[in-house]
Amino acid sequence: MTQGAIELFIGILTGGLALSAAWGLFWVAISLVGLSRGTCGWPIVLKSAVGGFVPLCLAMVLLWWMGGVERVTSVFAVGLGGMPTVLVGLWLRRMPDGQRAGTHLSTGVRQLMDQLLGKHQGCGGCDDGHDHGSCS
Repeated sequence: MTQGAIELFIGILTGGLALSAAWGLFWVAISLVGLSRGTCGWPIVLKSAVGGFVPLCLAMVLLWWMGGVERVTSVFAVGLGGMPTVLVGLWLRRMPDGQRAGTHLSTGVRQLMDQLLGKHQGCGGCDDGHDHGSCS
């Protein structure tokens, strides 16, 4: 019983670390594009890389501590799905304005991506590919 509870907890922890790693690596890709366009600097890329690679390394250490991928049990696999399930539940939660929390999150992510990727606000979100004299 105790071994199963430990495996479930480690599965939940590993699932959360995997989500954090995916989120950090997503921002690494965005920040590298922003760096190439000159809209953000190296500190943002470094922070995104740390946010992606530290949880990834911790998840790999947990898998190593469990004995490798070949020792993964079904209880551990159920635990891996724990954090994504919590995230979906939070995504579907209604906010006070009636919209879902996921809508607010995706809107915020889109705004941050536009800022890092250098989209203009006055042009309706244009890219850097045209004459900027017409942008307000």
